[in-house]
Amino acid sequence: MLELVTQIRGDFAKLDRRAVFAFVYAAVGLTCITYFKDPSYLASILSNTPFAHIGDEAVHPTNNNLYGLIWWVFVSVTFYFIVPAIFVKYVQKRKLSEIGLSLKIEPGFLKLLGLCIAIMLPLVYLMSLTGSFSAKYPFLKVYNADPYLSWTLLIWELVYFFQFFGLEFFFRGLLVHSLKPSLGFYSILAMTVPYTMIHFQKPMPETFAAIFAGLFLGWISYKNGTIWLGMVLHCTVAFSMDILALWNKGLLF
Repeated sequence: MLELVTQIRGDFAKLDRRAVFAFVYAAVGLTCITYFKDPSYLASILSNTPFAHIGDEAVHPTNNNLYGLIWWVFVSVTFYFIVPAIFVKYVQKRKLSEIGLSLKIEPGFLKLLGLCIAIMLPLVYLMSLTGSFSAKYPFLKVYNADPYLSWTLLIWELVYFFQFFGLEFFFRGLLVHSLKPSLGFYSILAMTVPYTMIHFQKPMPETFAAIFAGLFLGWISYKNGTIWLGMVLHCTVAFSMDILALWNKGLLF
């Protein structure tokens, strides 16, 4: 038994600790998001407090499901960004600018962003005409006949953007740049697998699109060291998806 433990320790000692953390944390973090996003956890935390009604509304929404969505974004940002960022900064002693949060703007940023948006918006429009897309988006649901075009929608879109920041940091920042020293260009491929898998509950065309988006945005971050192109592009596409879904349903105005 002692020999087996010694052998295991020896094998792990040869590994890149940053890569080990990235892989292990990816498994742990994605698992936590999958289960803890259930609003019943929020209800349990807030029970027997003056804010218990918020947890109840998140679990059993009456007017809209905004509280439940905000809880989902909070859980996502916590495990996509806050937890790994703290570990990277205070345990690994690395600057967050080393894993995608560099403030430099890559050459041709605006031109590339414009080109990506010009390509994506027509595709998003075509996807918005499908039944699966219409059934999934927007995530915000209004149950009391209030107009969708309201402060509730604005609040949701702003909160939604934080989710994309966390997502881009986790996949295009933490994973790509923690695996880059060991795997090189293969770090993009390794990141794209779990990134695609988080889309499995979404319409199939969007899931296939996520493969190409993961590879492209991973390459951009790999080459330039920043996640900001993916962040801006993700937010632009997400907002247009919600607006087009509401427009096609006749719920925008």
